[in-house]
Amino acid sequence: MSNRFFLDPAVSTFNKEQAVLSGDEAYHFSRVMRGNVGDEIILFDGSGFSYRSRVESIGKTTVTVQIVETLPDNIESSIRLTVATALPKGDRQRFLAEKLAELGVARFIPLHLERSVARSSAAVAQRLRRHVIEAAKQCGRNVLMEITDEMPLKELNDFLTKQGNITKFLLHPLALGTVGQTTPQTILAGKLPKQIVVLIGPEGSFTDQEIETVLNFGFQPIDLGARILRTETACIAAAAVFLTSS
Repeated sequence: MSNRFFLDPAVSTFNKEQAVLSGDEAYHFSRVMRGNVGDEIILFDGSGFSYRSRVESIGKTTVTVQIVETLPDNIESSIRLTVATALPKGDRQRFLAEKLAELGVARFIPLHLERSVARSSAAVAQRLRRHVIEAAKQCGRNVLMEITDEMPLKELNDFLTKQGNITKFLLHPLALGTVGQTTPQTILAGKLPKQIVVLIGPEGSFTDQEIETVLNFGFQPIDLGARILRTETACIAAAAVFLTSS
């Protein structure tokens, strides 16, 4: 079982010497793991830092720890990858968020598309962020994958324009490569950009108008092969292409 705990600034307090865990993380340590005073745990704050710590006291709703050592973060990818897609249905949302976070995706953008089968909301985003925290605890990441508000395509393009120099790919099996699709092999043969966004269609795929729109926005089509992948599978495959090589 993981001994990593998230220092959620909304419910926990900490400084260079001491931290007080509250909320879900305190409950998990004291009630689920049945931890004890003197146990060593790792804390992380979601922004890149982690801390080797020792439990000093356990209260009814809090766990107080002494911070022993600040640890370096050496597992984040040098590539900042954004994945943008419409949310799938049901439990597949959790699966998608967890696996993208584990692979090292920096940002996930839920999209509102014509064939969207599920919509994001404040409650949905909060639930997905909890899954991201759990994934970070398990895989060792000290940075939480960002989840933005839901966006239509025009708003997405405006958002990306403000990010600076970002390379944009459209994952879609356009017929016979007539618009100049590239392949992962071609991309990986060169120097990878530092900022990448991959746009992936919903169940039922993009409409023709949406494809025309994103091509006009400067997205370059990329083809992962002849098999048609589910939305969450395509997202995970694209993330693996870029992030397991960096």
